[in-house]
Amino acid sequence: MTQQTPLVAIACAEAGAVDLLSLDTQTGRLEHSGRIGGLDGAAALAFGPDGPLYAGCNGSRPRAVVLHPDGETGEERRLPASTCFIAVAPDGRALFSASYGEGRLDRVPLPGGEDDAGPVTYATGRNTHCAAASPDGRFLYATSLGDDRVSWFPLDGDAAGSGVREPSGHVATEPGSGPRYLRFNRAGDRAYVVHELSGAIAVYGREAENGRLELLQRTSAAAGLDLHPGVVRSAQTPDPGPGVVWAADLRITPDERFLYTTERSSGTLACFALREGLLEFLGRVETEQVPGSAAIDPTGQFLLVAGEGSHAVTSYRIAEDGSLSAVSRARMSAGPVAVDCGAIA
Repeated sequence: MTQQTPLVAIACAEAGAVDLLSLDTQTGRLEHSGRIGGLDGAAALAFGPDGPLYAGCNGSRPRAVVLHPDGETGEERRLPASTCFIAVAPDGRALFSASYGEGRLDRVPLPGGEDDAGPVTYATGRNTHCAAASPDGRFLYATSLGDDRVSWFPLDGDAAGSGVREPSGHVATEPGSGPRYLRFNRAGDRAYVVHELSGAIAVYGREAENGRLELLQRTSAAAGLDLHPGVVRSAQTPDPGPGVVWAADLRITPDERFLYTTERSSGTLACFALREGLLEFLGRVETEQVPGSAAIDPTGQFLLVAGEGSHAVTSYRIAEDGSLSAVSRARMSAGPVAVDCGAIA
């Protein structure tokens, strides 16, 4: 698989499978290329820095599985808790797994990484939803949707062995906002956080030496949608229905000119321009039903959005002004909850 033919992977939780598609970077056309079954509770995906693709699965036993583009599975690692988000460490030797249900973040060594460090647990807070290493590899950041905070942890000490790591700092978000996903710019001096319950997007400046975040801007991706603030969802919390904010993913184009977020209750995409690292709202586009996940192809030409409610994925061409036009659509297996796009070496 090359940069000219990116691999699109979609984790389909209900089907217990990961669907594989090819993306034509000239036309944006999506075509099915395979399906990997036997992945009960497939919930998260991550491409490694050198090409491996990993799936985080729940079901009878939480695990991370290596996936191959020919439809086969490779080595797997047990995860210590259920997972909603996985990310590969900058050195490719470990996997970070966030557990929403158990409120924790774990570092699990991958094959070849066992000599460097054992399992590590980070004290992140309730409803941990993502993990993001700073581009310089010095700090790990995590969102606690239930505690309304973003915490950071030095990565230098991970080679010291197993154990529990306490944060070296954190920032509190607005009460009831529910920070969900965090993405960095390439330089690592800006962090962008989408909030599931309020629809807010926060822009933080980051200090490289100590990892500290400072709020620079807060804007709304849900303004004008006539939705009420959302609530923290759990197995014990009834679904409040479609009338509340239910923001999900956040993606930045490789050239760092545009940022896009998804909102599940309304089935919409919010489009923003990045002006000197800050956000300017451009508009909103209707998309798939319950768009829980999005991805941008490595060339930066296409935005992919998976609809958990519509069981389909749409590719959008990103225009020079950041506007979106739908160019291809493909049906998926049941329950597509995560989509990612990359190249496998």
